[in-house]
Amino acid sequence: MTRHSPVVTADWVARHRSDEHVVLVEITDGGPGPTGWIPGAVSLNWRTDLQHPVRRDVPDAAQIAATLGSLGIGPDDTIVLYSGNSNWWATAAFWLLRVYGHRDLRLLDGGRARWEAQGGELTFRRPERPPTAYPVPTADLSLRATRTDVLDGIGRINLLDVRSLPEYLGDRTTPPDVPEDLHVRPGHVQSAQHFPWDLHVRPDGCFRTPEELRAVYAELDTTVPTVVYCRIGWRSSLVWFVLHELLGLPNVRNYDGSWQEFGAMVGAPVVRGPLPWGEVRGTNERKETVDA
Repeated sequence: MTRHSPVVTADWVARHRSDEHVVLVEITDGGPGPTGWIPGAVSLNWRTDLQHPVRRDVPDAAQIAATLGSLGIGPDDTIVLYSGNSNWWATAAFWLLRVYGHRDLRLLDGGRARWEAQGGELTFRRPERPPTAYPVPTADLSLRATRTDVLDGIGRINLLDVRSLPEYLGDRTTPPDVPEDLHVRPGHVQSAQHFPWDLHVRPDGCFRTPEELRAVYAELDTTVPTVVYCRIGWRSSLVWFVLHELLGLPNVRNYDGSWQEFGAMVGAPVVRGPLPWGEVRGTNERKETVDA
């Protein structure tokens, strides 16, 4: 079976958003409401709809099935995801729905900003979609990394830190303009390499060309597993999407616990400062200070 491209353009959405089995889904982070939606789009809140209601964890399979069914989505529908903020939330939803096995997932390249920049129509009317009985799926845990995977992978696999440079170096614990996380240590995972998320998109929020993306990873050892992380799993899901979905690299996992989990663990091998020469997978003894 030929696999569809996971990225679609605003023009594609304009042509197909009314197709019977195409469902546009806008992902929000629970912040201020938007000024309207792409006509036909339904909405999911990342914090309330796509997380476990009690644990800091992904929702269980029954919750995913109930959420999709409540939006009138069936297992054979084409889900087209988009969001603001360079599609951070949309790629996080894409990763989660891929974990739970939805077959036909797409991402609107450039997200909401691209649609608006091209003069796309917006509306405050929500579509009326009758609910469906979405079958309870089985999770593909090979796409998800845990803290144990990260700890076991230090010096053995590709650990990619995709946060900003100040976060990676340990100068701060959050992106610019975001209040500091006081409960985590600043720094990065021992042996983690720095591949900031914004290397992967253009200023307009669209993905860079495959040639440009391959050049970013020209020296990455693709014979070993790769785990990507950020602060809370949004930026890392975007890089996971690039590596797994666009470049087709094998054995790529998203560590959605990311720095909020790892940086708060007692005794975690947290390193501040730049990665010393040679300290990539299986190499020289590191030279930075470790904050346990």
